[in-house]
Amino acid sequence: MRISKQWLLSVVLATSLISFVGCRGGGDPGVVRVTGTVTMEGKPLPNATVLFVSGQGRPSGALTDESGRYELNYTGHQKGARIGHNRVQITTAQGPSETMEGEPVPAIPESIPAKYNSRSELEFTVTEDGENVANFELSSK
Repeated sequence: MRISKQWLLSVVLATSLISFVGCRGGGDPGVVRVTGTVTMEGKPLPNATVLFVSGQGRPSGALTDESGRYELNYTGHQKGARIGHNRVQITTAQGPSETMEGEPVPAIPESIPAKYNSRSELEFTVTEDGENVANFELSSK
């Protein structure tokens, strides 16, 4: 059986296009981009975990960079947070872990007040339209 190069090329291109379109879809339409900055006493708070917890779906989370900036992730492939009211938790605590070489790394205790994490008083409403910038200015008191 003889297969023409043009037919084979058409099949390969069609398969690639279907795969590309199929992989791009599947995002939750109720999730939109959320960014912001976290400061403590006016200074950037690096390496803090920021969680947005809505009444529906999974929470969104991010780790702040050296400038205290973050962009929330809903899943590994989708950035953002669910539209609507979210309770916000910010923590610097980290459990014990290991290095790539298997060396133990001790736990890091919480350095910010519980009113921002385990007993969080922070809230943010994510809107469908417009820019969702959630900046949090924390106080150690």
